Amino acid sequence: MIQQNKRSIFITGAGGFVGANITRKLFKNYSVHILTHSASIPWRLKDIANKITIHFGDITKRNSIKKIVQSIHPDYVLHLAAYGAYHYQDDLEKIIAVNIEGIKNLLEATKDIDYQGFINTGSSSEYGFKNKPMKETDSCNPESYYAATKLAQTHLCNLFSKKNNKPIVTLRLFSVFGPYEESTRFIPTIMRALRKGSTINLTPGNQRRDFIYIDDVVNAYIKALEKTASLQGEVFNIGTGQEYTNDEIVKTLFSVTGKETHIDKGAYPKRSWDTT
Repeated sequence: MIQQNKRSIFITGAGGFVGANITRKLFKNYSVHILTHSASIPWRLKDIANKITIHFGDITKRNSIKKIVQSIHPDYVLHLAAYGAYHYQDDLEKIIAVNIEGIKNLLEATKDIDYQGFINTGSSSEYGFKNKPMKETDSCNPESYYAATKLAQTHLCNLFSKKNNKPIVTLRLFSVFGPYEESTRFIPTIMRALRKGSTINLTPGNQRRDFIYIDDVVNAYIKALEKTASLQGEVFNIGTGQEYTNDEIVKTLFSVTGKETHIDKGAYPKRSWDTT
């Protein structure tokens, strides 16, 4: 049974990997409302569906979003809905619709609501490729349509926050891993290969990534919720500050599991984890 006296929180993208973990953490202390474009309950949330309120709608439809938000009048808003992070999500029109039109619709729909905090979800890909760990003061040089739209989203949130005196904060996530992650992502793929003793296929590239565990990301959102008013307009990197190549991650998993398997480099096509 949902307790109506709890502070309300509206979460877009709650059916995704990060969104679902946040939702599962918050529903005990908040009256959680989620937005999903699917006609069915997201699989990551089915076991707690009776403990949250599910709204079926489309972030790209202005009137739909406004109607839902006005019915909730949330104390907090967490925006995680996005499109284009995976290599197969290459529809430019949809990338723009979800990432730019979506945030515009949500900002306008909540403009007259006196919420206590609005957290926008950014991406490390906004920075482009760097030869050192990224800092918030680094220049942003996006290398994909997804990254470019996420950077535009960050700028829109910052400007909207300034012009309308709204407590909006952006958290730029790095390479998150953990429970409920897509099975085709890098670490789940490696762990599956280790368990089966099958060949691990890696791309020959030496790009480095900052891997961060999902629980640490969830805790960052909770901390940001508690202090959004004092952090208004800020952008924060959510990572560990340490970067690793795919090879280094595989070697670490070897040492943790005590298992070994064959690694084939150079034969693997571009996969979802290669997206920045």
